[in-house]
Amino acid sequence: MRRNGGKRPHGLDPKVLMSYDRWITRHLDEMSRKYPHKVIAVYRNKLIAVGDSFAEVYAAAKEQGIKEAPFAMEVPTAEDMEAVI
Repeated sequence: MRRNGGKRPHGLDPKVLMSYDRWITRHLDEMSRKYPHKVIAVYRNKLIAVGDSFAEVYAAAKEQGIKEAPFAMEVPTAEDMEAVI
């Protein structure tokens, strides 16, 4: 096994990713009703931005002084989610 000299791997920490997953699981129905087809950004378990593009919500995060990239996703509609099931 190769070691990377104690450096952390690139990407999200798995614990942080799991935290975002839990937030989405708890809030997806609400987000689908309020913000269908919008892009949302979540940082530290708080909705920090809603917009029409990923660039827009990342810019909003930066304006709020957030240095790390927030979790961002396009919100599906209830119909979109039913199509997946």
